[in-house]
Amino acid sequence: MKLYKRTFTLILLFITIVGLVWSTYLLKPPSEDFCTGEGYLPPDHPTKSVYAIKVVVEPWLGEHHVYGIFQVNSQKSPPGHPVILTVVGGGRYCETTNPIGEYFQGIEASPGYYLTKHYVRTRTALWSSIHGSFYQLQQPHNWTLTYVE
Repeated sequence: MKLYKRTFTLILLFITIVGLVWSTYLLKPPSEDFCTGEGYLPPDHPTKSVYAIKVVVEPWLGEHHVYGIFQVNSQKSPPGHPVILTVVGGGRYCETTNPIGEYFQGIEASPGYYLTKHYVRTRTALWSSIHGSFYQLQQPHNWTLTYVE
């Protein structure tokens, strides 16, 4: 009986240590390769920055629940062109436009425009909320998408 208690205690201790290490890994600041933007967009062309129309920040629901929806001019930035997503408290990401259509979640794009959705990592959102910038992440004016005109 004494052997079982000792084994149970050691297993419980091991699980606790693994849980703490895993939690520390998840809650540390993400070591993401944030894009500097330097050289990503052609330097000899004017750029335009647009704010998010809608922001969804629900990291507790898991992956793909932290994103901004933007309206992009289809003539000036066709689908697949490079863009830079900048989020206050969430970093900067070098991406390409990925259209989601002209109507999404109750938002309708203006004629000549399409909607595009860009994500921030869930871990980044959780880290920001732990450090008090969750409110910043929820504000559409803190999300900008920059593209070449």
